[in-house]
Amino acid sequence: MEKIIYLVRTSTDTNCDNFRQQALGEISQRLLQNDKVQKLTMSFDDSDVARAADLRQEYRPPLPQATISVWVSTANTHSELVDILKPYTSRIEGYLVTESEVMAPPIEEGQRTEGVVQVCGFTKLEALSEEAFLTVWKESHGPLACDIQSTFGYRQNLVARKLTPEAADYSAIVEEYFPADSMDSPHVFYDTEGDDEKLQQNVNTMIESCVRFIDFETINVVHMSEYTVKV
Repeated sequence: MEKIIYLVRTSTDTNCDNFRQQALGEISQRLLQNDKVQKLTMSFDDSDVARAADLRQEYRPPLPQATISVWVSTANTHSELVDILKPYTSRIEGYLVTESEVMAPPIEEGQRTEGVVQVCGFTKLEALSEEAFLTVWKESHGPLACDIQSTFGYRQNLVARKLTPEAADYSAIVEEYFPADSMDSPHVFYDTEGDDEKLQQNVNTMIESCVRFIDFETINVVHMSEYTVKV
């Protein structure tokens, strides 16, 4: 089974709440009619995550308004899925990824995942070899991030190749799950229980870890509501 992540922008006359309704309805039905599709998850920058607007980072505009994650028996015919999405979207960035589910979030088919999912795409530092990048990201940074944040779900998606012309040259796409109150409380985000000194320590530790492997001129971060359509 292979995983594809599509980062999409909605049609220009469709807001994200309306797109969510379309996506969870007719778009998902059409995708699931494709015999290659085994699993389907969708996330949206909708009104339920409006509180997180100030946490966005956009160094490679435009930010996606939705992500569509599709697990398929083969990605060789992914263009069939792109053709389904095109009438509903203005931009599609497609990536074939290798998923590592470091911490599985609680999900239920047909339901919104609790809290909020932070979707982050980035490119590794040019000076780092692929091996050095993977060692730092997977063996050092990943466990650290889970330890100093209120993370309750964590997926590392290593980009194997781009699938659409619009796709940025990302090295990875990360999905991190946080409690809803993390959207407007750094103490909740960093799991510091109101301790300002610990908060600053955790922020500094996170920054120091990230600068070891992320090219910050390439990073995009947006918070979304996730729905599991089919498991």
